[in-house]
Amino acid sequence: MDPIEPSIVSKTELKKDSKKIQALGRYISEMGIEEIKKFSFPQNIQQAIYDLKAIKSNPAKKRQVQYLGKLLRAIDLTEAHIVMEQLRTNSQKGIQLDHYIEKWRDRLINDKESITEFISLHSSSENQTIRQLIQNSLKEKALNKPPKSYRQLFQAIKAIVNKLQ
Repeated sequence: MDPIEPSIVSKTELKKDSKKIQALGRYISEMGIEEIKKFSFPQNIQQAIYDLKAIKSNPAKKRQVQYLGKLLRAIDLTEAHIVMEQLRTNSQKGIQLDHYIEKWRDRLINDKESITEFISLHSSSENQTIRQLIQNSLKEKALNKPPKSYRQLFQAIKAIVNKLQ
């Protein structure tokens, strides 16, 4: 029989874990209010996060981060890590969607024939608006004007693509 050895955690590892939890708390505090609400933290931890968001002084922020880390160490953070991963995944999907829309916008402006392909893929009642924004974008580019219609075209394409999802 092997003697059961108690698992001894070094002080260095405890400090590293503490720093990781503090970094998690700081990262969560930098999120928006709606994203923070997705975490089902107890009231005292939520209040510590909101207090950290409100603090402007760096030394006070550091103390608040340490306090928040202390509170976070007292609870199980597996659910918080799951929520973080979901938020990160949603963010990645949003970035991919924006890239998709940018590619379509550039294709529509550079290739006049691509409008028929876009309409066949994304049938919408906004086809005339899209055509007008393309023409306005081309005029703005030719006259070196600010890209107002270029931005509006992005928003119009985004609205059409979001309707279909």
